Amino acid sequence: MPTPNSIITLITDFGDRDGFVGTMKGVILGIHPAMQIIDITHQIPPQDVEAAAFVLQNSYRFFPAGAIHLAVVDPGVGTQRRIIIAETERYFFVAPDNALLKYIFHEDHIKRVVEATNRDFFRREISRTFHGRDIFAPLSAHLALGISLDKFGNEIHDYARGEIKLPVIEDKKIRGQIIYIDHFGNLITNIPTSSLKISRFFSISVGTLTIKKLSNSYAEVEKDEPVALFGSSAYLEIGIRNGNASEKLHIQRDEEVIVTMI
Repeated sequence: MPTPNSIITLITDFGDRDGFVGTMKGVILGIHPAMQIIDITHQIPPQDVEAAAFVLQNSYRFFPAGAIHLAVVDPGVGTQRRIIIAETERYFFVAPDNALLKYIFHEDHIKRVVEATNRDFFRREISRTFHGRDIFAPLSAHLALGISLDKFGNEIHDYARGEIKLPVIEDKKIRGQIIYIDHFGNLITNIPTSSLKISRFFSISVGTLTIKKLSNSYAEVEKDEPVALFGSSAYLEIGIRNGNASEKLHIQRDEEVIVTMI
C-alpha cells in the first residue's frame, strides 16, 4: 500500500480571483506546514465534473508515489452527496462522490474507497458553500500526516464509478466523440492512438470538416489550416494551427468524430 508523502495536488473550478484556492492552502499548511502543494489547475469550467475528470486522468500518474490528489469540482456542495477518499496502488484521491474519479476507478487498481464522515478531521465550523476549505483541505492534510484511512470513515463499494465514453469500431469506421476541449481550443477525442497505429485510414470527419491525413505536428500544416495528430494524452486530437478549432469550427464536446479506414 502507498504511504502518503508530502505532496498534495489541487484541481478545482475556483479560478484565481476570489481567494478560494489560497484559503484552502492556508488550511492545509495550518495542519501540515511541511506540505508541498502543487496546482494542477483552477481553471476547470464551473461545475464541469467531466472536464475535471479528464484533466485528473492526464496528470495524476506523473507524480511520485504517495501523492494525494485533491479534486474539488462539486456542484452538489451543501447537499447529502458523499465525500470520498480513494486509495490505489500508488496514490490517494480526495473528491466528491460525483464520478470525478471515474477514470481512476476504471484504469487504476483500487485498494479501497472510504466515505469521509469523521468530523474530527473537518474544520469546526463548516460552511454550506465552501467544503473545499472546511472539509476537503483538512481531510487531505490529515491524510498526509499518515492517519489511517479507517479513521476517516467506513469503506464503501457503491461509489459513483461514472461512464467512460468508448469509441465504436465498425467494419471500416471508428465512431468516437469529442471528450475534452483544451485551452487552445484543440478537440481531443476518445479515439486512442493505438487504434490508428495498426491501420491506415482514409479520413477523419467532425462536423463539416474532413481531414485526409495525420500529421506529426501542428507545424506540418499552414497557419489557420486544420490538423489531426496524436496528442500528448494518447488520443486523436484535432486542431487549427495558430487558431481555436472549437470556435472556428463551432464544435463542442460530445460531437461525433468518424475515422474512415481503408
